[in-house]
Amino acid sequence: MKIKVSSYWKCQLIGWNIFAFFLYFVNVLTNPGGSGFFVRALTTVFFGIVFSHSLRVTIKAFKIFQKNFAHQIVYLSLLSALWAFLGTVFFLWVLTITGIQQSTNPQNPLTDEFFGFTIYAYYQISIITTSWTAIYFLVHYIKEIRQVEQERASLKIKLIESEAQALRAQMNPHFIFNCMNSIKALVLQKEEDKAVNYLTTFSKLIRTIFQNSDKREITLFDEIETCKLYTQLESMRFGKKFSYHFNIDETIDLKSMQVPALIIQPFIENAIWHGIMPKEEGGTLTVSVTKKEDAVYCIVEDDGIGREISKQNKFKGELSTHQSKGVHLTQSRLDLNNALNQRNVALEIIDKKDVNGNPSGTKIILTFIEF
Repeated sequence: MKIKVSSYWKCQLIGWNIFAFFLYFVNVLTNPGGSGFFVRALTTVFFGIVFSHSLRVTIKAFKIFQKNFAHQIVYLSLLSALWAFLGTVFFLWVLTITGIQQSTNPQNPLTDEFFGFTIYAYYQISIITTSWTAIYFLVHYIKEIRQVEQERASLKIKLIESEAQALRAQMNPHFIFNCMNSIKALVLQKEEDKAVNYLTTFSKLIRTIFQNSDKREITLFDEIETCKLYTQLESMRFGKKFSYHFNIDETIDLKSMQVPALIIQPFIENAIWHGIMPKEEGGTLTVSVTKKEDAVYCIVEDDGIGREISKQNKFKGELSTHQSKGVHLTQSRLDLNNALNQRNVALEIIDKKDVNGNPSGTKIILTFIEF
């Protein structure tokens, strides 16, 4: 069975062994004729681990790292001083009674001479203890900062996901509401055959929407199919008021590309309701999907009245109830999708002009980068 050793114990063993070997070689170089250096090195490792670990247990027991920064420094400084003194006394006492300590040093731990030597050795051990405490504090502080950063990042992702879910929840009812209004209008106009066909197409559409309602992203193929169904519904509603064309580059693998659900439809909806419908002679809607290098461009273009006039004009009667919420939500969803999935989906809105500089429609370009 494989035994897992924590990072703390790995650092303890490696650190104290390096320190012990350092002392060993220093003693060998400074005292060529001396002896017992290796035993002292092993003893140093053992007592170093015992005392440093007991210091760590004490720090945790008093919950020092839960206090404010200034109190942490004060308590750690006091504990380091105390542990250094206790460690010095106990370490030298063990070395003395076991005979490991050199004979030139005080042998009786109860004499003033021994305590004098203890004070002499204290400053060395205090430096070691303070260094260990500082390293432990630094590691803990960095770990705490990373943990806080991870928690913040996790909360940020959860926030983005919740916002994305909220926007999808707004989008779907908004979409369905518009379709239901179209069916209602056909029923009121007593166009039963159209209403039945509309309901059949709408059932396909609503099934697609429900299937994708819990998905953050769907394939571009499914998105285009949804747009076709929606455009077909509106065409059935308005008849000859507008015509539409879908120009899809067949060389593009639409099923391999992931896009936010219902990301294109709001622009089609806006083009129909706010661009083409206010125009007396109607107009044409064109949806194109093309590719250039690693980018796929989805273009929604109309020859309607343009955004400037649309803002000035207020629809009367039935059309006046329609609100352009979709585009605003779509922009927000694009921003969230880019942040959440590290995408770079670009949105460009072009106000078309005729030769005389008058508004002649709107062109929307969505750019998707292939992965």
